[in-house]
Amino acid sequence: MKKTLFFISCLLAIVLSSLQIKSQSVSADQRAHDLGIPTLDELAGTWIPQELAVNPPSLHNCHNMLIVDKDLTSYFFNPGGWLYNLAAYADPREPSIWKRGHPALKLLIDGIEYQSEELKQGNYRVLRRNEHCNGLSVETDTRLMHQKRGVLLTVKCTNTTLTAKRFKLTMKVPGSIQPDGIGVANEFQRKGVITVVRPTSPPDKIDIDAYIVALWNWHIDLKPGETYTIGFVAGDEDTQLTTTDGFIQGDINHAKGHYIDSCVNMWAKAFNAAFEDCKFQWANRWADAFTVNNSHYSGHAPVLKTTDAALQRNYYMGIFTLLSVERSQFPIYPVSFITNGERDDGTQFYGDLAVLPTLWSLLEPKGMKATLRRWLVQNLRNGAWLDIRQTSGYDTTHYNRMFGYAFNACLFFKTADTYLRVTQDTAFLDEALEDGRTVFQHLNRIAVDWETLPKNKTGLTDFGGNECLLECDPNYTHYVAAMNAQVIYMLRKMAGWLRFKGNPVSAGKMEIQANKLLPIVMQLYKEGEGIWLSYDEKGNKVEIRHCMDYAYAGDALVNDLSRKQKQEMNNFVKSELMTDNWMRAMSLRDSAAAYTYRADHGPYGSYDVWLPLTMHTMWQLGDASSAFDFYRRISAVTLEGSFTQAHEFYGPTYNRKDAPVRISEAWGNMRETSGGGTFAEVVIQTFFGFDPNISGTKILVDPALKRPFKGVLQNVNCHHKNISLQTGEDGIEIK
Repeated sequence: MKKTLFFISCLLAIVLSSLQIKSQSVSADQRAHDLGIPTLDELAGTWIPQELAVNPPSLHNCHNMLIVDKDLTSYFFNPGGWLYNLAAYADPREPSIWKRGHPALKLLIDGIEYQSEELKQGNYRVLRRNEHCNGLSVETDTRLMHQKRGVLLTVKCTNTTLTAKRFKLTMKVPGSIQPDGIGVANEFQRKGVITVVRPTSPPDKIDIDAYIVALWNWHIDLKPGETYTIGFVAGDEDTQLTTTDGFIQGDINHAKGHYIDSCVNMWAKAFNAAFEDCKFQWANRWADAFTVNNSHYSGHAPVLKTTDAALQRNYYMGIFTLLSVERSQFPIYPVSFITNGERDDGTQFYGDLAVLPTLWSLLEPKGMKATLRRWLVQNLRNGAWLDIRQTSGYDTTHYNRMFGYAFNACLFFKTADTYLRVTQDTAFLDEALEDGRTVFQHLNRIAVDWETLPKNKTGLTDFGGNECLLECDPNYTHYVAAMNAQVIYMLRKMAGWLRFKGNPVSAGKMEIQANKLLPIVMQLYKEGEGIWLSYDEKGNKVEIRHCMDYAYAGDALVNDLSRKQKQEMNNFVKSELMTDNWMRAMSLRDSAAAYTYRADHGPYGSYDVWLPLTMHTMWQLGDASSAFDFYRRISAVTLEGSFTQAHEFYGPTYNRKDAPVRISEAWGNMRETSGGGTFAEVVIQTFFGFDPNISGTKILVDPALKRPFKGVLQNVNCHHKNISLQTGEDGIEIK
C-alpha cells in the first residue's frame, strides 16, 4: 500500500510539474532576486580542466550524494552509505575499487569512449563536456531527483564540422534487458540493491556483449551546427527488507524490480518536468534558508548585501555548502546536517558542525537543540562523531585518559553556549537530558572535565596522543597549548553561567582557577616567534608551527596576550602559513613537515575550516584588515565548487606563496562538508560582531571598530526580532 501511494504521489508531482515547468523555474529564481541573494546559477563554479579536478564535482538531494566520474556520463552513487570502501580510503587514487551505487553508464561516439575535457560544479547539476569527439561537441548534464533515489542525465551532441554527418551514439549499461526489450536492470553490482536504467527515447538497435552489458545504439544525422539531445534515467531500491524482529524478508516485486522499473519508466516519460524539478526543488530550498517564517527551517540565515563580490561569494558559498549536507531522513530531527556524503549514513562529526554555532542557531534552532540533547550526554573522552540514526544511548565508561577527540569538550561547550546566547532559550539550561542531568549540569561537567585527566609536573593537562588531536602530526601530542588554553576559556565562560544562575561564589572560584592556569599555559608561548610549544609524553618541549594553536589558544587568551605577542602570532601566520589564495595548516618550517602528507592538517594544504578560524583569531588579535583581505583572496577557490574537507597545493611550485590550489582527494579528503558553513559564520560572528552575551544586554563585539568593508547583514534574529547590522564610519550600526 505504501509503495502504491508513493508511486501515485510521484506521478501527481510530475504531472503538476509538467504543467508548471516555466513558471516554477522563474518563480524559484525570482524568490532569490526578491530576497537579494544570488541564484544557484550565479553561485555556480566555472569550467575546470578535467586533469586538475582530482576530486570530481558532486551533487546532493537532501538524502544522498553523487560524484561524477571523469568520463562524460558515469558516476558514483551509493544511497546506503560509503562511496569509498576501506581499500579506496587507503588509496583513493584508484577509482576502480570505489563502490558504485548505480551501473557505470559509458558513452561511445562512433565506437570510441571519450573522457570529459572540462567539468563544472553547478550546485543542482554537474556539467561535463568534450568538444573534440570525432566531429561532435558533447556536453552532459547530471542531476539528482529531490529526496529520491533517481538520477537524470542529458547528453547534448552538436556537429562541429562543416558538413552534414551521421554519428553513432552508443550507451553501454551493465545489466540484463527488461521484458519490454529496452530497460536494463542490474542486481549483481551491489548486493541487495536493484538498479534500473532507461533512455528517454528508444534506441535504434540494442546489442548484448559477453559481459552482460546492454548496448543502446542511435544513429543520428546532423547538419553543421545542429544539435541532438537524449536523456537517461536511473533509479534503484533495496531488494531485501529488514523486519522488526531482525529477519530479512524478500519481496517478489522488489526482487524483480517491478516497482522501481515503473518509477524509472514514469520519470523517463515525464523527463523534462522531472529534469527541471531538480533545479526547482533546490532553488526553493535555497530561498527558504533566507526567508523569514519560511515553511522548511525553524529559523533563517541573514541576508548579506554588499558590493564586495568576494565577500558576498564566500558568505553564500559557505551557507550553500552547509545546505548541501542537509538530510531529512534521520529520526534525530527532520532537518539535520551530516559531515559529508561519502561516509556512512547519519555520520555527524562534532568538529565539522560545532565550528558554525551562530549560523546553526539562526538557521535551524530547533534541529540544533535536538542535536544538542544527544551531544551533551556523549562521553567527552571517547569518540569523535555521532550516528544520528540513533535517538538514544551513550558511552558510560569512565576513562582515565583521553581516547577520543580531545577537542570534544570545547566543541560541545561552545556549541551549547552559543545556542543559549543567540536564541536566549535559557529555559533549556534546566531541561533534564537522557542521563538525568540538566543542560546546566552538563556545561559545568564539561568545563571541569580536564581536572581528572593526567597532568605533568608543570600542571599542564595531557590531552592524549596523536590519534586524539591532529592524527597525522607526530609532534602534536599530549600537553598542547590549544586545549590547555581552551580549559581557561571554558572556566571563564562557565563562571558567567554560574552568575546567571545566581551562584557568584562558585563563579568566582572558577575565575580564580582560570587565572592560576594562565601562567602555566603561557609557559608554552615562544617569545619572539609567535608560536607555541608542547610537551611530549617524555617531558620534552617541542616547537609547534601549526594553525591549531594559533586559532584556539589565540582566541581563548585574546585578553591575556600582550600587544607584542599578538603581533608576533599574526606575523607567524602571515609569513609561514598564508599563501596568495589559501593557507598551509602547518608551516614548511615545522619539524614534522617532512612526515605529514595529508592536505587537511599538513604543509601541503589545509582543512577548509582552519581558514575562517584563523581569520577570526587574527581579527581578535588586532589585525582585522589582514584577516579580511585574506578572506577575500580565498574566493578564487570557490570557482571549482563548494567548500570541502581540504584544498591542496600542487605542481612544482607547491611550496611557494603563489602555489596553485585545488580540492584535494588524497588520503580520503572528501567533497562538501558541514564545516564549510564556517565561511558564513566568520562573517556573522566576527566581521559583523554578532555575539550576544549571556544576559542579552549586549549583542555586538567591538561595535565601534571601523570595518574594512561596506555592507549590511539583514534579518539577524535577535531577541525574537529581526535586526540589520550595517557598517558605517563609526563601526557597526544596529537598524
